[in-house]
Amino acid sequence: MKFTIHGVRGSVPTPGIEFVKYGGNTSCFEIETCESQIFCDAGTGFRSAKLLNDRKNVWVFLTHFHHDHIQGFPFNHGLFSEGQQISVSSALHDKKTTSAILKQCFSEHFFPVNIFASLNHLSVESFDVATDGLKQDVDVSFIELDHPGGAVGYSFVKENKKVVILLDNEFQKPQLGGLLEFCKDGDLLIWDGMFTKDELLNKRGWGHSSIEQAEEFTELSGVKKTVICHHAPYRSDADIDLLKSRISSDRVSFGCEKMSFYI
Repeated sequence: MKFTIHGVRGSVPTPGIEFVKYGGNTSCFEIETCESQIFCDAGTGFRSAKLLNDRKNVWVFLTHFHHDHIQGFPFNHGLFSEGQQISVSSALHDKKTTSAILKQCFSEHFFPVNIFASLNHLSVESFDVATDGLKQDVDVSFIELDHPGGAVGYSFVKENKKVVILLDNEFQKPQLGGLLEFCKDGDLLIWDGMFTKDELLNKRGWGHSSIEQAEEFTELSGVKKTVICHHAPYRSDADIDLLKSRISSDRVSFGCEKMSFYI
């Protein structure tokens, strides 16, 4: 599997020279195999991702429906090129609810074109249908997370390789056992590092974890590599560099846009 980060930022995009090194686009991650192209979330980072629907089926799994995780979806030019099917799904809700939410988000009140009504090769599928369509290539599982309005994390397994994405989660001790099991034998973990430990003291209930918790969880788990993402919109390159210098584990790093891993 080839894993690529297209968007690392949380809440809102952050343009400007202070955000060049790590990137200013909101959440979007890509997994490419010989048979499939899979995206997790479609924030503004999705805009610049090259869709391979001329030769592969494209699958988009949404962790939830907050703006920073879907706002880039209709701005990818490849979306409007006919080809293989592009399927959108979320384990957070059934097909009917997912479709209703997306159609409302991209309705005339909020967006000028109803893409789900105008593109025949674009469809909303239930999570079960999506995973069944991928089962010969990649096994996809989910876990419920703690986030206002709900959110899910995903694991993607191909043969003996495993990627886990745990964004938009307010990590709590009661979650530990379930998350450790979910991340078991993980090769790559994407962790929500929106806040620092000190910032988190005043952000209870906001639905995010900390950078320090990334280190703690990595040490407790067997994941080979943890990459911290969902950077706070006020976190400049210099700020992240400083936080990076304080990380003691060689298994923990900070995500940058266009960073790729072969797993």
